[in-house]
Amino acid sequence: MKILTTILILSTLSFAAIGSAHEADCPYCKIKVVQNTKEQDNEVVLKVGNKRIEYRCLYCVIKDQGRYKGDLVVYAPSEKVGEPVILKRTEGKWTGPKDAVYLNTFKAHKDCAALSRAFTTKEAFAKYAKAHGQTEAKPLTLEQFITAITKPAKAAS
Repeated sequence: MKILTTILILSTLSFAAIGSAHEADCPYCKIKVVQNTKEQDNEVVLKVGNKRIEYRCLYCVIKDQGRYKGDLVVYAPSEKVGEPVILKRTEGKWTGPKDAVYLNTFKAHKDCAALSRAFTTKEAFAKYAKAHGQTEAKPLTLEQFITAITKPAKAAS
């Protein structure tokens, strides 16, 4: 009986460790990855080879892309729970769904998970932007989004 109790306790501790191991820091900004909720997906997932790496936002994964060689796939949360916008980098060229648009208006990384996102349509973008006080935000194409993130910073004059 004592052995059975010990096994039960160790099993419970193992499951608790597995559950808490899911939360991680973003490899780029080092801030905790915002977990998915019933109302909204938040985790940005990068798949490269056999690796699955979670990022805090779409900005972070694009900004950090130079770390990975070869082709990769990004699952960016959209306005639809369980239906990410899938982006691919193949031979250095990014592609994504034709009608998808992107938001990138955060000023500090603490806000990046909410303000650097993908949407399946301009209408979904507009609804989200309005609900999050981003009424001046413009929907970006994938090319505009990536260019805005990867362009070198302007030197101070």
